[in-house]
Amino acid sequence: MSGSVTIRKPEGPPGGRITLPPAKSLANRALVLASLAGDPSTMANGGTADDVRILRQLLVERPRRMHCGDGGTTFRFLLAWACVQQGEEHLITGNARLLQRPHGPLVDALRVLGADISETAEGLIVHGRKMKGGSIVLHSPESSQFISALLLVAPCFTQGLELHWTGMRLSEPYVRMTMVLLGKFGAQAREQGQAVHVAPGALRAVPYQVPADWSAASFWYQLAALAPEASVHLVGLEADGLQGDEAVTGLLSAHVAARAVAGGMELRHVQQVRASRFSANLMHTPDLFQPLAFTMAALGREAHFTGLHNLPLKETDRLRAVADALRHLGCTAVYHAGDFHLLGPITNHRPAPFDTFGDHRMAMALAPLALVCDQITLLDPGVVGKSYPGYWDALADAGFIVDRT
Repeated sequence: MSGSVTIRKPEGPPGGRITLPPAKSLANRALVLASLAGDPSTMANGGTADDVRILRQLLVERPRRMHCGDGGTTFRFLLAWACVQQGEEHLITGNARLLQRPHGPLVDALRVLGADISETAEGLIVHGRKMKGGSIVLHSPESSQFISALLLVAPCFTQGLELHWTGMRLSEPYVRMTMVLLGKFGAQAREQGQAVHVAPGALRAVPYQVPADWSAASFWYQLAALAPEASVHLVGLEADGLQGDEAVTGLLSAHVAARAVAGGMELRHVQQVRASRFSANLMHTPDLFQPLAFTMAALGREAHFTGLHNLPLKETDRLRAVADALRHLGCTAVYHAGDFHLLGPITNHRPAPFDTFGDHRMAMALAPLALVCDQITLLDPGVVGKSYPGYWDALADAGFIVDRT
């Protein structure tokens, strides 16, 4: 952890033209598929987010020791990728928190399908081989990334893959995203009931333009919800249904008017007179929890969230981290299992510096609270590099006073 950033609200209405980063969830899938097709350079605009930059470098250089930093997607996708690199040995590793996160169900599934993986204190050693594939069942996996990792390499299996996804289907839109990307790179993938089928066959290296990131856009929706007279133009953002976090438009429609315009999406603040209780099931879009929770607290709305079962397993325990931050701000916050309940408004307008706990989304969701507090100070501002390296500069461009030390 190093340094801090202090954010103060703009002197006038915030907004302007904001260029979002490319969607790292799509970029990482495209990188793996392009590599399996023989040419990772076909994806030209993946951006500079740490998760994408690290994955691209590892796929191009193919070192024996593949250090994934804090990237869960990077780790899990590379693990599956390494399993089908015939004759190669790779150590898949990362920072301590990443190695503590759950990967066991993915390892077990890959082994059943023919992978050679051994566990060490440093990480996972993979001996690439021709994998047979076949049929497998994953019941209520903690992460949809397990499903996506298997699907991405399934065309390389001699028997293809028949994957049955039973029980709780967390973050399901990300699996559908994987299916769409498979099709773009020439794979035959279809969904039938609870099963996903991927046929064996060669992938095609095709040019792929990564669209703007709806997960990053959610923090600008948060800003528009909290700032009267806010007007934000999100350059290149398209409502095409491919990214699950597009759901933020509907979830915040009472506070933000979103309109598709030439070259992007325009957001304007909506003034609400009555603030009723807010409820949302985020089982399919858990990354929206932090911006939504802090928005509702700042607006003084009681809020109840469900479907948050895998948030304790992220970069930090996001349920605990958000609850602690809200209590620090003078709000009430309680949670149990996958449910979270909060009651605003924010009453502590001069909070002490917040620990971001190595979580990029924690930092970006807390920053807009400068609109209702005297200032917000965050430790370790560089953490946003994981998904949105230009976030602090973008806030300054939108009118905020941003001081980094």
